[in-house]
Amino acid sequence: MRLLGRDYPGQPVTELRYPSTANNFTEFGTRVGLLDDLKRQADALQARHQTDSATLQRHTTLVEGACTTAFRYWLELAKQLNVLQPPSPVRYVLDSRHVLERLPMGDFRVDARRQSTVGTPLHEHVQLFCQLKSGRALVLRRDFPTEIQKLEERLRLAGVEFQAENVRDAETGRYQHTRFEFTADLHAGIKLLPRHDSGQVQFQLLNLEGFETSVVELPAFEVGQASLDELTKLVLGQPHRFYQLGRLLRRG
Repeated sequence: MRLLGRDYPGQPVTELRYPSTANNFTEFGTRVGLLDDLKRQADALQARHQTDSATLQRHTTLVEGACTTAFRYWLELAKQLNVLQPPSPVRYVLDSRHVLERLPMGDFRVDARRQSTVGTPLHEHVQLFCQLKSGRALVLRRDFPTEIQKLEERLRLAGVEFQAENVRDAETGRYQHTRFEFTADLHAGIKLLPRHDSGQVQFQLLNLEGFETSVVELPAFEVGQASLDELTKLVLGQPHRFYQLGRLLRRG
């Protein structure tokens, strides 16, 4: 037996072996590598959050600028159009016998609403609306459910206050028709809806081309004198390129 460097005759030689620390170093090295990897992931996520925050802030700044530009433009436009009161170029068809044409456009009003948020309040919408007054008192009758619904939708879309009454036979009580009574004064206009997260704005065009709603989306940085001029041409019935400036999301 060999112990501490000495040999003893007649005894088997035995070497003392101490536990190796190689595996411990490997495990320790693995733990260090995992920690480094987690740190890299955290740094990347934090950088992405910072980038997303910067992008959102940039989009918000552009959208808020577009809202302010439109508001100021429409304030000045409303002043001029309230003096001129141009006739609407649109034919508003209630049915084949009742068509409203060349209604004077007046009482233009501009409104902006902001959200109640922490920090600087952001725009919720900006809008320009007007009245198209005919002064005509009308009474229309409908007896089919689809026609009744269609007329109700058109009147509500146009902001017309109406009274609807189901008329029945005096003797039998049988339904005959629905009677609509109203003054044919309409509302039309534009509502700008901001999309702060995407840096876009949407223009809702209400009753500017008949009893219909159109929605056009533009990048916020495109909202300026030129694009708003094209939109004004649409309102006045002049040749325009407004639909070509953005993406038409809805029409009808």
